[in-house]
Amino acid sequence: MPLRPALLATARPTTAPSPPREATAVALLAALAALAPFLLGWLSVAPNRLLSPRPAALPMEPGLGLAMGGFLLACLLVLLLARRTALLPWAEAAAALALCALLATTGLGARAVLEAASPAARAMPAAGVWLAMLLLALAAGSCAAGRGGTPGRFLALAVLGVGGMLATGLLDSLSVVREAAARGPELRTALNGHLALAGGALALALLISVPLGLLALRHPRLEAALMGVANGFQVVPSLALFGLLMGPLAALASLWPALRQWGVGGIGPAPAILGIAAYLLLPLASSLLAGLRVASPALLDAARGQGMTEGGILRRLRLPLGRGVMLGGLRVAAVQAVGLATLAALIGGGGLGRLVFQGIGQMATDLILLGVLPVVLLSLLVDGLLALLQSALEVAR
Repeated sequence: MPLRPALLATARPTTAPSPPREATAVALLAALAALAPFLLGWLSVAPNRLLSPRPAALPMEPGLGLAMGGFLLACLLVLLLARRTALLPWAEAAAALALCALLATTGLGARAVLEAASPAARAMPAAGVWLAMLLLALAAGSCAAGRGGTPGRFLALAVLGVGGMLATGLLDSLSVVREAAARGPELRTALNGHLALAGGALALALLISVPLGLLALRHPRLEAALMGVANGFQVVPSLALFGLLMGPLAALASLWPALRQWGVGGIGPAPAILGIAAYLLLPLASSLLAGLRVASPALLDAARGQGMTEGGILRRLRLPLGRGVMLGGLRVAAVQAVGLATLAALIGGGGLGRLVFQGIGQMATDLILLGVLPVVLLSLLVDGLLALLQSALEVAR
């Protein structure tokens, strides 16, 4: 007597769900992150700001041991949770917890080490801590890729955790935090200038690329010229482009002195904004044209057959269907603007690059990090916010 299909289904052995393909990479990254501080060091201590730091051992204290144990436990959780696809968001959160515990261990260790040192001594994270932070960020990114998203959960939890530790003074003994406290007004001025440079260049590039991109949609020759010029700017090194702009802008400022009141001159923010905007034309124009062409020719012909004008097609079909592609190009351009604005300090444009190049000139690692870390955080913040907006628009569509 043949078995019924229901009986056959119940007779089949149930197989456990296979781990995601990112599980091996996440496990390896988490394991290396847990080992890195022990192999390459937790802390480096320098007698003063001018001398080179040397590795220092962590003192064994109850609070420090608890933070270190939390770091190792969180790394183990990342490794175990990444074996299930449904638990990948929790693995990403565990990576943020490991990062916070790592910094807490470093902060407590710096406080304990500096108690017996001179007032001029400085303690900073050693190479193992920086490498572990990078590995944890990569592990969180792999978890986000496994669930088909961005590591926004990791960034949000890490920012909240680090902000809480800064507010409670847990990281005050680290040299970077001490440098930031000593240069608070200068850091705020540099940050505001950096935002103005990046935002101004992005706005200028949008004002140029959007109307030209809409015209190029109907005129192939204009599109070829626009993309040729945009590609040509990418070939020129950024410092060379800034230098090429200094001469014409200086000549304009000498012919019309009123332009100097608007900040136009051979040095300063004007050549920096123009140079950065030139680099942003390619990602903005190419993504705009690609987004406008997402709508299929058959759909466009049907819309025209129903009497829809080109303006209506643009508003109701081209822009709604292609906004995801356009936002992708805007993400690339925004992050690129934040990074390129660092070089504006070389021509007197200000920004966070001023702190970076001051630190290079003085061979002060803390000052370099004081300029570099905000640039990295700004890039991640801008990319994360635009990624969330892009995902929300895709879901709404």
